[in-house]
Amino acid sequence: MEFGEVVRLRRTTREFDGRAVPEAAVRRALEAGLRAPCNAHLKSWQFVLLRDRDRRRLAVVAALKARDMTDPAEIERFVARFADEELKAVYRRSLPVQQAMMLAAPELLVVCYKLKPLAECRTLFELNPLASVWMCIENVMLALADQGLFGCTYTPYDAAGLKEALRVPAGYEVAAVIPFGFPKTPPVEAEREDLDARLHVDAW
Repeated sequence: MEFGEVVRLRRTTREFDGRAVPEAAVRRALEAGLRAPCNAHLKSWQFVLLRDRDRRRLAVVAALKARDMTDPAEIERFVARFADEELKAVYRRSLPVQQAMMLAAPELLVVCYKLKPLAECRTLFELNPLASVWMCIENVMLALADQGLFGCTYTPYDAAGLKEALRVPAGYEVAAVIPFGFPKTPPVEAEREDLDARLHVDAW
């Protein structure tokens, strides 16, 4: 695909058709991630693929404590904390399948990176490792989309249990948990954003 087409088609997918993902496609996406720019050229990124189904269930259910929130009243209580209606709509779609998408996906990727404790960070500059790992993640997602593969970037509220279950070394954090595979239904292209409403030249 042309780069512009890949960018247009790169969408979040939470339901998959069950087909196995070719190993070459997985490696191509991860290698694309490693080509991302990073702070100080450190590239302290590590990837964990959860393929054993028992280990995955332990990591997702017991360690990460992900669950499907299916009760409409509970969902509405959760989204009440947000003012933005678009954000509420995202959570209404995602909360009922938080656990299911991770257990059912053909592949489940955990992306880790090095970061000193947040309590010790005093400037935005010290958060560069977090910015860098998300450049890596977006490269991965674009490389997947280029191969007809899609997923969802899930950021844990608390990854301590997951890190323990996966034996992640001290000093590393979990940036995202990414279920991915071939989509159950073709992703719909997003509405075109109004660039002029966001573009400022020389000053705001």
